[in-house]
Amino acid sequence: MATPSPALVEMVGAAGYDVAILDAEHALVSPDTLQEMIRAAEVSGVAPWVRVPEHDPGFVLRVLDAGATGVVIPHVRCRADVEAVVRAARYAPDGMRSLNSGRMVGYGRTDLVTHVTTARPTIVAMIEDAEALDVIDEIVTTPGLDMVLEGAADLSQSLGVPWRTRHPVVRRAVDRVHAACVRAGTRFCALPRVPADHARWQARGVTDVVLGEERSLAVRAFRSHVSGIPGYTREFRSHSDVIAAQDRPVCVFSYDVGALREHARAVVAALPDRCRMFYAVKANSDERVVAALDGIVAGFEVASGGELRVVGDAAPDAPVLMGGPVPTDAEFADGVAAGCTRFHIESVLGLHRLADAATAAGTTADVLLRVNLAGPFPDATIAMAGRPTQFGIDETDLPAAVAAATALPGLRLAGFHLHSLSNNLDPATHLAMLAHYRDAVLGWEERFGVRAEVVNVGGGIGVDYAALDRPFDWAAFCRGLADLLTTFPAHWREIDFECGRFLVAHCGVYAAEVLDVKHTHGRAYALLRGGNHHFRLPSSWAHSHPFHVVPVDAWPEDRPRPEVAGEEVTICGELCTPKDTLARAPVERLRAGDVVVFEAAGAYGWDISHHDFLRHPHPERVFFTPQPA
Repeated sequence: MATPSPALVEMVGAAGYDVAILDAEHALVSPDTLQEMIRAAEVSGVAPWVRVPEHDPGFVLRVLDAGATGVVIPHVRCRADVEAVVRAARYAPDGMRSLNSGRMVGYGRTDLVTHVTTARPTIVAMIEDAEALDVIDEIVTTPGLDMVLEGAADLSQSLGVPWRTRHPVVRRAVDRVHAACVRAGTRFCALPRVPADHARWQARGVTDVVLGEERSLAVRAFRSHVSGIPGYTREFRSHSDVIAAQDRPVCVFSYDVGALREHARAVVAALPDRCRMFYAVKANSDERVVAALDGIVAGFEVASGGELRVVGDAAPDAPVLMGGPVPTDAEFADGVAAGCTRFHIESVLGLHRLADAATAAGTTADVLLRVNLAGPFPDATIAMAGRPTQFGIDETDLPAAVAAATALPGLRLAGFHLHSLSNNLDPATHLAMLAHYRDAVLGWEERFGVRAEVVNVGGGIGVDYAALDRPFDWAAFCRGLADLLTTFPAHWREIDFECGRFLVAHCGVYAAEVLDVKHTHGRAYALLRGGNHHFRLPSSWAHSHPFHVVPVDAWPEDRPRPEVAGEEVTICGELCTPKDTLARAPVERLRAGDVVVFEAAGAYGWDISHHDFLRHPHPERVFFTPQPA
């Protein structure tokens, strides 16, 4: 507890906690306030332990004389650090603690002999530095030490992966500390950071845990409280609510996080055994989207160091697959440091770059080779394989790539990656493509004498922007996939999908107000406050994006209000280029001041757009989870 408040300590006791660790290391707590916090703990029935700022025998003596029943020692690096505190905290013969007739003996009411023989404050050592790991067995067997507390946050920094408390290097270090405590019979205290940690430590017999820090607990409680009271926060139950709340002229992306999570759960639930769905972050890299999908999808596929950082912040415990056409040395190093589950490599040079990063970190990276496989492939909006493209390893170069992946230090060939197209709309042809993948990988296994554990079949599941009412039949596809998997060998333990558009497209809309309507050379145009600098997908794919019109009756009486009715209109943005076109379709009526709402705008919208061309203001971006009425 870092808040200098005796009343807050009493609340912690009233809440039923066993111990309050009063923080004198990170907080500027005056001696008088610390004294009162210890008294508050005594009154409320919670044990007051003090985390001391340093290994200072004098400070240890003073907090114990004030009534603290335990001392937490930060940054214990060697046995001598513990021994110094034990000497200051324990009376002879176990230590050299000075004796007086103050609070700890009730100012003389308690017999000194009784006090000396029964007083045994709890001594806790925090392991927060890499150098402590080399002598951990010596530390945990120090006479007088009662408990060891893991400090994964500072430990991660010391291990070269700052604040990545879930990084494999950090987790192995914490496990090493726990194992040493088990061998020594010393109590180990864990600091669970996510709900799954509690079950993990309980299964290992750990019963001492730090359950949180009062400041973050209080902020979360306050946020939860205020957000649950209607009228005190902006509550949105629909995209219409979001649009109606905007200032004029309207320009907003609206994302329904509840709908996103519901759709993702349904997609994942339909997958057969062995199949895993990863989210391709490139489709929408906003951290709120990543956080919403965390715990639903199997993990995240990233294609840059920037996306890696977004996932690290929004979903720090999730598995990460790292790919991209040409990652830099620095990006590979970041991926290795972040503990990426697998790397999708697209060239022999890329294998060498990753091998250098892995060996420098003293670890081994699992590799999938992305192959630019020969077709035939289904018709789709975008093709990445079966033709000359910059993606993947040509099959003629595959022998050299397999040889490098199996020979270079720091690498382990785990399988193959095949992402050949984007936006396929036909389940049957997609299944046929996966059968083609199966045959190719089986052939490579036989040819090169390798065994794939994982086959990544990419994404490519499409959204029909010309007919949103006819979605890809995912249920039928998964039924066919279950049958197809019976022909896959058992040693392919995991079949990975990495979808983006299919997961997030339908959660978002892009709404923009019509600023003007005009006719030129016999054609009607509506010009928006917005355009393809916000929502580039229609221009990129050269399609007319589906939309609907929200009529707005309010209009200044002293201005003309142009409109178009009963004819085709080309809907354009505010940029100085004829390429800024988002749709072309007939409308019943469209006026200046109305709002055009582009549907299925949750994927490849804001993220792929050239935001600052002409320096127009950015749109609002609103993420909401509908609350019950």
